[in-house]
Amino acid sequence: MIYEMQRTVRCSQIGEDGAMRSSALVDFMQDCSLKHLENEPVMAPYFRETGCIMFLISRQLDIVRKPQLDEKVTVKTWCYELNRLYGFRNTVIYGENGEILVKSIAGGCFIDSASMRTMKVPQEVIDRVKLEPKLEDIQYLPRKITLPDCEPQTFENVHINRCFIDMNKHVNNARYLDITDEFLPDGAKVKRIRCEYKLPVRRDSIVIPKVYTQGNILTVDLTTPQGKCCTAVEYTLDT
Repeated sequence: MIYEMQRTVRCSQIGEDGAMRSSALVDFMQDCSLKHLENEPVMAPYFRETGCIMFLISRQLDIVRKPQLDEKVTVKTWCYELNRLYGFRNTVIYGENGEILVKSIAGGCFIDSASMRTMKVPQEVIDRVKLEPKLEDIQYLPRKITLPDCEPQTFENVHINRCFIDMNKHVNNARYLDITDEFLPDGAKVKRIRCEYKLPVRRDSIVIPKVYTQGNILTVDLTTPQGKCCTAVEYTLDT
């Protein structure tokens, strides 16, 4: 099943460079993905009946061009791989003429919403889900991010305020990019973003940004005060 939605880029999604913010791209993608899950004829009833939810563990965005103000775009998403523990999807943002602007890979694991532990979906449920062919014109990089072998620069603690939190009571995956984009050089052109989500971060928590720079790769490791990684975001800059 392919789900699509049409959107118009408005001023609230635009950054200082006149193009969509990276986090706004993810907002479009996760809105489309959520509606896909709500309308998927097999998984939607299973989620409602069991309390199972999908917890995002990784995302990769390859950016051809960021949409501009008032541009009309189409967002399409589909699942290409599914097993009892994990699901993987492609999401693509197309321009008005059908050209690909942004393409994405995202992976999630099935979680019991009551215990917040991983759960296995019955194989007979998985077998009934219609999968679509995976997007070919994208490099499928590992979901885990390896930190560069260099000394990071540690920045001031970030306090997690209410504005970062979504209905699941932790930082929304798009909001991490609002945090980590702050560590990009002025005028930086980003052609790829990879995110690895490890630990959910809740309101009033503290995260410590550690920034690694190696060539055209800038990686922001958001850690707890105890040194555990919550989320790592890797940017590939267009030099």
